[in-house]
Amino acid sequence: MTTSFLDSLDAGRLCWDELQPFPREDPAEREAGDARVAHLVELLAGQLDPEEVDRIRELPAGLVEALKRHGYFAMSVPPELGGLGLSPYHVFRLIEGAAGWSPTAGLLLGLQNTAGAPALLPALPPGPVRDFVSRRIAERATSGWADTEPAGHNNAAPGTTATPTADGTAYLLDGEKLFIGNGSIAELLVVTAVVPDPDRRRVCVCFVDTSSPGFSVVSNVDFVGFAGLPNGYLRFDGVRVPRDQVFFTAEDDVRLSPTVAAVAILGRHTMMATPAVAIARRCLEFSADFVNRRTIDGRPLGGYDQIQRIVAATLADIFAIESVVAWNLLGCALTDRWFERYVTKNIATLAAWRVADRTVSLFGGEGVETPASKRRRGVPALPVERLFRDARMLRVAGGVDFQADHVAGRLLLSRYYGPAQRRPSGTVADADPDVARDADLTPANRDHLRAAAAEIRRFKQTCLNVVARHHSLPSLLVDEERLVLLGGLARELLTMSVVLARAASREAEDGQVLADVYCVQARHRLDDLWRRLPYGAEPDYAKLSTAYLSGGS
Repeated sequence: MTTSFLDSLDAGRLCWDELQPFPREDPAEREAGDARVAHLVELLAGQLDPEEVDRIRELPAGLVEALKRHGYFAMSVPPELGGLGLSPYHVFRLIEGAAGWSPTAGLLLGLQNTAGAPALLPALPPGPVRDFVSRRIAERATSGWADTEPAGHNNAAPGTTATPTADGTAYLLDGEKLFIGNGSIAELLVVTAVVPDPDRRRVCVCFVDTSSPGFSVVSNVDFVGFAGLPNGYLRFDGVRVPRDQVFFTAEDDVRLSPTVAAVAILGRHTMMATPAVAIARRCLEFSADFVNRRTIDGRPLGGYDQIQRIVAATLADIFAIESVVAWNLLGCALTDRWFERYVTKNIATLAAWRVADRTVSLFGGEGVETPASKRRRGVPALPVERLFRDARMLRVAGGVDFQADHVAGRLLLSRYYGPAQRRPSGTVADADPDVARDADLTPANRDHLRAAAAEIRRFKQTCLNVVARHHSLPSLLVDEERLVLLGGLARELLTMSVVLARAASREAEDGQVLADVYCVQARHRLDDLWRRLPYGAEPDYAKLSTAYLSGGS
């Protein structure tokens, strides 16, 4: 049975044995993956100039068709449907490779492969809906997931409606969707909608052929980052969707189906973490180029303590993202390690932001100078400022960072309520002081491991204390700040533990030093989160905010 870090959080005890042995990719599969990545990057390099795309904010004609011809729009799809039949980890590596050449191209592929119709195929049972989707995938249809609406992403149900026709053969789709990746070029859209019924609210998924009358792209949406990404503001005005293209589950909300939820979580994980780690790697490459060509009064820049710390911190952040992704994907089934996959969005994108931010600081003026300006004055035209923009956008895409932590905290603590409640009384047992005794770690990393064990115990006790304070789930959900902080603590503890597990495997060169650097930084972040957590006297945020928003000065 696949283990999960939730076991440690639930027990209040670091289950170190469950993190060992750390998963490794099969060497033969890695070699095959390397070849595929090289082919994809070569294909992109021949089709796409990242700087030109950033300038004109448009992908080159023919790129999508070229990617389709080589199966890159159906990476995980079985070969009998024209796909490559790749594992989730192999898909991750391919999309990361693409994002290393062009973050926009990487996100385009991520949207198609992890958030479009191909990703939902495993969740569809045999029947007419699956048959229709399979046929459209085999026809290489460009796809996207249309869920977010102009009213926002966090409402309990979509505003878009799917009204049954009088003869029961179809549904009429009405509504608008906003910020839809691939939406402006999609041929097949996965659209969430509510079936109007005063007695029972049901949320379904409609597979919409965009050639249908009543569908329109109101406008393309442009962002500060990921220039050229196809993204649309979409309208559905009485779009007729045949019944055989509408998917329901036993749950009233199809998004709550365990399989559909697992697909969505895995897709978000891969779609967000691939450009994040690719951006971090590129920043590292640019940092090496900059440091190695600069001196101060004849002394190499790389000889200074602060520069060494910046480069080491970037190396450690990349090591951490790699470690969590390997833990999440290698040897795991679709529904395994759902919590780890969910919080990886913030783990990866916040790490990428730290890397991009410190890279801009390292470069100084060159960090915010455009490549065109650098080219004019004869220095390497490294696009640091573009990666900075892309990294900042990742903190918003796929769920705003603080809201993602909020949902993580809510998912953890809501399990203490209801029929399957987890409300034990008393206190959590002390952390095992010998947890690191047999770990194959350096003395510094053994200290980090003992610290992680103590923090996990403290986390569990804090969860119990918060639940004791809130005797009902509605009361808990009002305590938003606590949920955000607990979500942040959980992801930091997960990353720290997984990084140490990978270091103990001795799989990576310099893994012990990388883990030490990462854990030192992680413990600073944990200290900050803990300082903000206790209940007590706080400023009157509500009074100040309400007064201003109601027209006060």
